[in-house]
Amino acid sequence: MIDVLQVRLRSNPRFRLLSFDQVDEREQRSLKPLASEPDFYGLLAPPANSELPAKSVSRDAALLFLTLREPACIPHLLRSLFGADVQDRVRELVLDGVFEVEQAGKFVSGAAAFPELRSHNGEVPGSRAAQLSMDAITYAAALEGLPVTDLAARLYMYNRGPATPQLQRQFADDDRLLTYLTAGAATTGQLESHWNCETLQEAWLMWQRPGSASGHNCKLYVSPALESLPQAFQIAVDTFVQVKCSHFKIGRTAYGLLRPDKLVAYFTSLEQLQEAAELIRASAAGLAAQGVPFTGAIDAEGLVSWGMDPPRFEQVLPGQEHQSWRQWVAGRIAVYTLAARESGAENIPEFVLHRVSLDGIDTATWSPNLAIWRGRAGTEEEVA
Repeated sequence: MIDVLQVRLRSNPRFRLLSFDQVDEREQRSLKPLASEPDFYGLLAPPANSELPAKSVSRDAALLFLTLREPACIPHLLRSLFGADVQDRVRELVLDGVFEVEQAGKFVSGAAAFPELRSHNGEVPGSRAAQLSMDAITYAAALEGLPVTDLAARLYMYNRGPATPQLQRQFADDDRLLTYLTAGAATTGQLESHWNCETLQEAWLMWQRPGSASGHNCKLYVSPALESLPQAFQIAVDTFVQVKCSHFKIGRTAYGLLRPDKLVAYFTSLEQLQEAAELIRASAAGLAAQGVPFTGAIDAEGLVSWGMDPPRFEQVLPGQEHQSWRQWVAGRIAVYTLAARESGAENIPEFVLHRVSLDGIDTATWSPNLAIWRGRAGTEEEVA
């Protein structure tokens, strides 16, 4: 693996650096929330024939891009901009095609630079959730002709069950859905005693404890197969009463119940989440699981897993202000899949796994690296 501080780098001439004043009026309107931030510079536009999205650029990033229009080795500037993370940060930019690294007298980026920048040899999935994540990436790599937003949506909903006409009729209204879930007075009484129920964006039923505080960014996913859902739901409600869970939600209609992340609970700390997960795992042993891709495995079968709302970066493009953990991961995988394809990667899944690991995701367990989770980009409970 090369030392990026000891080689010459240059800005990729196929990318265009645009200040806020240089973008058109439509883009200026969409970027207006960012324009008020003191460190905002503008956009880095990908090559004209690329499907990759534009990147927002800070003043420091613009300085680096302008400095490296001529090839140079600039260890002092790189260290001053990126600090202790300099090696990984520069590898990210080279793999994303923004900068090129000199190898054997040529400047390369993306897939061409990947063998020299790779820092690990991949991981063997140790759980159903991890295997589903790998399967989803392989599936995305086989899809061609989709824009990044559509590809991200396919990844996000991977492993959703088919909604047959019979299931659509069975769960056409909330009363029938709740009757199926509770199957008795005990669970219904618990729901009514401890939480208030409300509808979120027509997609979710949420139960929220009166007076509960905000800031619950730790998420527990409970993912039983549909036939095991009533028993799993009743076990989960019992657990949520015991650990004093502030709020949780379940998908509405057949489409909501068939998504992998059908039941999500929110907690203020990992300790509280882990307590709930262990109680559910012990009581629900043997229930058939569906499994949620791109979540951190808690059990091998995929019944319970976890995630956290993603970090809030200083500059977030419009439409990305509120993203859940899984939306955040799926969006990045979609971008890296297209980047790998455009740069001619022979093994797209391997490239994607390496690139997403640089974002602070353990691709063996699909858990976040807590060292980078300083703030959050997602604060809305309606995203899962």
